[in-house]
Amino acid sequence: LEKQLEINTFPMDRHQSVTADVVKFLSNTDEEYDLIIVDPPAFAKTLDKRHNAINGYKRLNQLAIGRVAKGGIMMTFSCSQVIDRQLFYDTITSAAIACGRNVRVLGHLSQPGDHPVSLAHPEGAYLKGLVLAVD
Repeated sequence: LEKQLEINTFPMDRHQSVTADVVKFLSNTDEEYDLIIVDPPAFAKTLDKRHNAINGYKRLNQLAIGRVAKGGIMMTFSCSQVIDRQLFYDTITSAAIACGRNVRVLGHLSQPGDHPVSLAHPEGAYLKGLVLAVD
């Protein structure tokens, strides 16, 4: 990130990089951010882990939504193939409701064209994301 910011001549005083356990970090700060990107590793690789994964996605996204400044943007992702697009969407909706924030979907994201999904294997569409406006 630091190298990309430098290459793109982004003002270094306008960003903050943090390396920490995200749940602990978000739970222990009152700071708000204009942009938060939530991109965890796969929370579930098998169906028997799906329930725990949903709880994890909800908790993490609820914490993140709570730290987005009014009018800010949040991008959130899942790469768990057992969490389909609708279940992920519903989980993020539940997190927004739990926060009591007005959250609008600005866009749906998925893997690019160089990562095609076979019609015979819809589970291959495991990469999904949402771009959210948080008021």
